Amino acid sequence: IILLKIVQAAIARDVARKAREGVRRKGSLELSGLPGKLADCQIGKAEGTELFIVEGDSAGGSAKQGRNREFQAVLPLRGKILNTFIDVNGHKNRNGNGQDLQTKAFSKMMSSNEIVTLINALGTGSKDFDVENLRYEKIIIMTDADVDGSHIRTLLLTFFNNRPFNQLIEKGHLYLAQPPLFKVTKGTKSTYIKNEKDLEKYILKSSDNGAKKLKKADLEKFISDQKQKLNIQRFKGLGEMNPEEL
Repeated sequence: IILLKIVQAAIARDVARKAREGVRRKGSLELSGLPGKLADCQIGKAEGTELFIVEGDSAGGSAKQGRNREFQAVLPLRGKILNTFIDVNGHKNRNGNGQDLQTKAFSKMMSSNEIVTLINALGTGSKDFDVENLRYEKIIIMTDADVDGSHIRTLLLTFFNNRPFNQLIEKGHLYLAQPPLFKVTKGTKSTYIKNEKDLEKYILKSSDNGAKKLKKADLEKFISDQKQKLNIQRFKGLGEMNPEEL
């Protein structure tokens, strides 16, 4: 009888868990009042889903068209989010106010509309944070390949490094996409290149070995001349990529 009750309780918990997963996405949206910028995915449960965080409506438009609607969601954020870093070096050891600094960091986070929108999309809550309520299995930061994109990516990583959201990092939910800065086309073949440094490596690899022996000034001129001969497209942002490329 005891064994039967244990099995029945386990079955009941499993049914309740599946029911929660089935309504989690719908329920979170109803409670949060998210703006229409979130393009949600079709799968009702978190398993197998991805949320792409992109910068601006332009990148969001391309990402929404290029995504797989079944399991990929897109959330465009406007501009650079608030820097949520709070310097706690030495403070806790000196006067024991580490908890106060955490409260200060949390208050700073919640003062930003973009951060509140992001938290609502995640579904975890903030003060009542529960990683089990996360609405997506993977959270993917996908910013432009330029300096501004790097800055936005760093600000987002700073936010996710704060408690309690650092649990998303520790449990392996946070990812970075690395879009290319350049596209080099030769005939019908296209090569995507991450940054300026990799573009120089590509040019040197494509040329004869003699170029590598040139002095610095001559090498810079050689690379500059080779760039003029190549069909190079520089992506100012993800919005410049067509959906298929993205």
